[in-house]
Amino acid sequence: MCSVLPQVIRAEKNSLNNRFLPYSEIDTEAVLSVDDDAHLRHDEIVFGFRVWRDERDRVVGFPGRYHAWDLNYGGWLYNSNYSCELSMVLTGAAFFHKYYASIYSHVMPQAIRDKVDEYMNCEDIAMNFLVSHITRKPPVKVTSRWTFRCPGCPVSLSEDDSHFTERHSCINFFTQVYGYNPLLNTQYRVDSVLFKTRLPHDKQKCFKFI
Repeated sequence: MCSVLPQVIRAEKNSLNNRFLPYSEIDTEAVLSVDDDAHLRHDEIVFGFRVWRDERDRVVGFPGRYHAWDLNYGGWLYNSNYSCELSMVLTGAAFFHKYYASIYSHVMPQAIRDKVDEYMNCEDIAMNFLVSHITRKPPVKVTSRWTFRCPGCPVSLSEDDSHFTERHSCINFFTQVYGYNPLLNTQYRVDSVLFKTRLPHDKQKCFKFI
C-alpha cells in the first residue's frame, strides 16, 4: 500500500477561485474537490471516482442542483430543492478533470471570476457553466445524496441570507457573458448495485427503488 503525504498550499489571496487553480502539485488527471464541512464515506469516494473514469469530460459528484426559468418575473433561478432533474453538480463534493482548472483560471472570461470574488460565491456554478459549455453535456450525479449535514460545523457561507439571491444573479450574469445558458437538464444518476435505497414516500416521484 502506498501513502502520500498531504501538501498544504497557502494562496496569495482569499478567493473561492483558488479552488480551481491548476497547481503544479496536482499530478493526477482527476481532481476531487471537497468542502471542509462535507462528509463523504470512503466507499462513496471510490464509487464516485470509478464513475468519473468513465465520464472524464464531465463534472461527477454528489450534491445536485438545477436552474429554472422564472415564469412570473423572467430570468433564471437557482434551485436546491430535491428534484428528479438536475443541471449542476456542486463542486463541494465532486470530481473533475484537471484540464478544466487551467481553462477556468486562464481561459474563462475574467468577468466571471470577478463576479465570484465580488459575491464570495458561485464558483461551483461557474465551473458547471464552463464544462457544459465545452462539452454540451450535463454533469453526472452519483448516489442518492442531495445535501450534506454537518451538525458540529460552524455556520457556512451558504447559510447567509443573501446566498440564494446571489446565486440567482450569478446564473443570469454568467448567461449574459456566454451569450446563452449552457446548463443542460438531466435525470441521469449513477448508483451502486450493491445498495438498494428505499426512498421516502415524498421522494418517490422519480424512482420507487434505487
